[in-house]
Amino acid sequence: MKHGSIRFKFFAAISAVALVFIGMLLLLNLFFYEDYYMMTRRNELCDAYQSIRNSYTGSVDDIATVLDNYESRSAIRLSIVAADGTVEYSSFFSAGNGAAGNEESGFQLPDFDLFDQQRRGYAILQSIAQSVNPDTLAKHNYQFLNVSLWDGDQYLCLAGVLDKQAENCLFAYMPYAYIEQNSSLNLVFLLIAGGCALLICLVCAYFISRQFTRPLIDMAGVADRMSELDFSTKCQAGGNDEVGHLGQSLNRLSAYLEQTIGELKQSNDQLAQEIEKKERIDSMRREFIVNVSHELKTPIALIQGYAEGLTAGVADDPEDRKFYCDTIADEADRMNKLVMQLLNLSKLELGAEQTFYEDIDVHSLCAEAVQKTKVLCENRGLTVNFEHTCVTVRTDGDLLEQVLMNYLSNAIRYTIDGGHIEISAERTDSGIRLVVFNEGEGLPEEELPKIWEKFYRTDRARTREAGGTGIGLSLVRAIADTLHGSCGAENVPGGISFWFALPDAPESSDSSGDEQ
Repeated sequence: MKHGSIRFKFFAAISAVALVFIGMLLLLNLFFYEDYYMMTRRNELCDAYQSIRNSYTGSVDDIATVLDNYESRSAIRLSIVAADGTVEYSSFFSAGNGAAGNEESGFQLPDFDLFDQQRRGYAILQSIAQSVNPDTLAKHNYQFLNVSLWDGDQYLCLAGVLDKQAENCLFAYMPYAYIEQNSSLNLVFLLIAGGCALLICLVCAYFISRQFTRPLIDMAGVADRMSELDFSTKCQAGGNDEVGHLGQSLNRLSAYLEQTIGELKQSNDQLAQEIEKKERIDSMRREFIVNVSHELKTPIALIQGYAEGLTAGVADDPEDRKFYCDTIADEADRMNKLVMQLLNLSKLELGAEQTFYEDIDVHSLCAEAVQKTKVLCENRGLTVNFEHTCVTVRTDGDLLEQVLMNYLSNAIRYTIDGGHIEISAERTDSGIRLVVFNEGEGLPEEELPKIWEKFYRTDRARTREAGGTGIGLSLVRAIADTLHGSCGAENVPGGISFWFALPDAPESSDSSGDEQ
């Protein structure tokens, strides 16, 4: 049990209260018990006197039983003395043994040797008789006296008249030694009982402190867990008292904090994602500007150079002038295509592209695309097969044509001379899956996810004649998002396959032009 713990403080408080309480009992007993005991003794003497007086009719024999009862059940000694000094009854003398008293005291008590006990009784009666104040006795009928003998013994005495004529008096007394002995025994017993009570209080205080402080210690543990953002532990304190209500309040606070902190974490995660997205967009924007600038720099420089050459009359020969003009036209066309692709990509990414759904014959679409690229394929000895494309799909024909043309152009550009290109399409549960395969070396697996980025080229050392603008596959991905489809590329034996999964548009779509 730690000295600074609440359990120790609770235990110390209960122990201190018990110690103070027992100490107060000892002090009260030490300083006030004797006075209280003397008061009770006086009351007993007074009660005995009143009882005997009420029962006395003039004959000692009538009250003998009363006298015996008082002497047997208490330490009171009783004597009845007549006005002429005759001892009518006494604990030390037999009734009827009259003896002459001392004339100076007003009583005629016997003056002869007795046994020691009778002598002591005689001395007590004589001292009482000598100490009685007649005026007080006549006024109050009784008075209390303190009598001392020659050997130092002291007695508490009561002297009172038994009848109205004051012919007989009752002497009731008890030794102080008995009173002091009783007080000492009471003090010793109180010390023993107080020690036992203190020990019992300490044991009880230990268990009570454990019982009452256990819920508080549990709450402190729960609070510590809460400070570490661990809200899994709950208070087990029950009941309808203040401690139970405090435990329930702590549990509610824990649940509220857990919910609030969870919401705050979720908001922070969303904010972090938005910040990351914004940073990514800013980075893409900067990269986009750099790439566009790079792509436009060469054609602009060529156009400017050839135009200046024509202006300066460098090409005097008609064939040279034609070559200069054709070069300027080709570079202008290249710039126009790049700008148009960028505009289409921006419209798709912003969701501003209008989609017109209709039933498309994929085989016819493939035939038109192959026809448009026939010259390019013949120049390099490429063969294109699209027999397995006899499927139809409900979608936007223009966008699907752009996907096919980009895939086919990309395949023609990177297929080895005399190679083979295969276009296939198959029906799936929700739509179609279009695949364009071309022979070649394939791509490293780590580059497959990157080819869909703007201006990304797998071989940046390629010449401008062999390479494209780097926008085509980005357009495919944007179209896939617009048509709720998906796209991808994978290395297969003998080459690489580009696929495009497209769902059928709903029948409720307006074939004349639904804006998505």
